[in-house]
Amino acid sequence: MAKIRPQTLVAGLAGKATPMNNIGAKGFYIQSVGARWWVKKSGAILANLPYTIESPHKGQVDVRVKFGEIAHETKGMPLAERLRVIRERMSGYKSPYAMNPEEYPSKKRGYHTLAQLKAMLGETEAKGRTYGGF
Repeated sequence: MAKIRPQTLVAGLAGKATPMNNIGAKGFYIQSVGARWWVKKSGAILANLPYTIESPHKGQVDVRVKFGEIAHETKGMPLAERLRVIRERMSGYKSPYAMNPEEYPSKKRGYHTLAQLKAMLGETEAKGRTYGGF
């Protein structure tokens, strides 16, 4: 997976480059088809970056802190040894702040049901608007 700025593909049109710490809001990534079961023929797909890049949950922050602490402790070791130690110490680690899988935002229903969307569309048409205005 590669994180890229949209300006990389549309150079000159987007203006000033997005800083790396704000790439989650505007960025996307290119992923090989092996990671997605529903993509059969193309070599890669484009996908939005998850919002948790910039707004991680408490459990994700805890895991990142744990990873950083281990990486800091192994500083100075040869790279292969360092990676082995980090992998061993992170393997099986579960944050005490881990979110219950049923609470994941991706598991919840969207903002509006189909009936609500149809009602919104009807209200917009009744007001004579052809776009936006919700």
